[in-house]
Amino acid sequence: MSDILLDVRGLDIAFFGMAGQRSVRDVSLTIARGETVSIVGESGSGKSVSMRAIMGLLPDSAYVSGSAKFLGQELIGASTATLRSLTGSRIAMIFQDPLTALNPLLSIGDQISEAIRIHNRDVSRREARERALQLLRDVAIPFPEKRLDQYPHEFSGGMRQRVVIAIAIANKPDLIIADEPTTALDVTVQAEVLDLLRRLCRQNGTGLALITHDLGVVAGMAERVYVMYAGSIVEAALVDDIFERPAHPYTRGLLRSLPKMKDQAKRLEDIGGTPPTAASLPTGCAFHPRCSFATDVCRKETPRLNSYGRSIAACHLGGSLPAFEKEIETA
Repeated sequence: MSDILLDVRGLDIAFFGMAGQRSVRDVSLTIARGETVSIVGESGSGKSVSMRAIMGLLPDSAYVSGSAKFLGQELIGASTATLRSLTGSRIAMIFQDPLTALNPLLSIGDQISEAIRIHNRDVSRREARERALQLLRDVAIPFPEKRLDQYPHEFSGGMRQRVVIAIAIANKPDLIIADEPTTALDVTVQAEVLDLLRRLCRQNGTGLALITHDLGVVAGMAERVYVMYAGSIVEAALVDDIFERPAHPYTRGLLRSLPKMKDQAKRLEDIGGTPPTAASLPTGCAFHPRCSFATDVCRKETPRLNSYGRSIAACHLGGSLPAFEKEIETA
């Protein structure tokens, strides 16, 4: 257990005014030192809110219960002082939109220096600036000496994301949570940012929680995958098993919605219907209204996570689904 950075057990999240309805239900996951774990699912599935809850970044209207231990230290219910001492130093987050994550009134150098000095009081302004300059070099920002005194609006989207990554790694954290870090980037810049994250995590032995809806990114980055639907984990497995032998119909639907290299003229498949909200969860399996395999038991009984081969899945039919044709190659 000494290699486990984050151990989440039974995480539940509800918001004021929801009359006891939970947005996230019984989420359990682990992330080990140096491991890249991906959390995937449609928008609204609970990916980001789960990780924000762990970091104490939800509003006061949120009610969070369960356990989330970082290197054995409980985060759920921890004091503000404890969370502040950990977030930004031992645990860092890369937000989805780098433009809103950066302060438009401060120079890039000042923002990186601030991230260093707030957790290292003995570091001088000059030392922090030198460290900020080196961080810009580490994330491959061109002309870093000039860029240090520029402002976020003077950077492209890809360069802003690199700055956010520089801030995230400034204090050499044990764990980085990356919340869809490539969503707004074109594919070329996306590949560069992902390669940068991969290299930095390997160099520092940093664990990476990658939140994304892009299964192509998952194939190239992750070692293990958690699939979320309607606030719960419905499948967890090694990345190769997710793509070759998905045990949950929802995972299969996500994979079938990817562009097909073999038949590019074929229309993309989709998952019919829409995900339920916390206030409109159906009885039984939350996915059954959209599932072509659903039976009466699926409509009546909520499935628990069970082992199916090397995967675990919350599906009554996980062991009897027909063989799945692999659609894309994993990296």
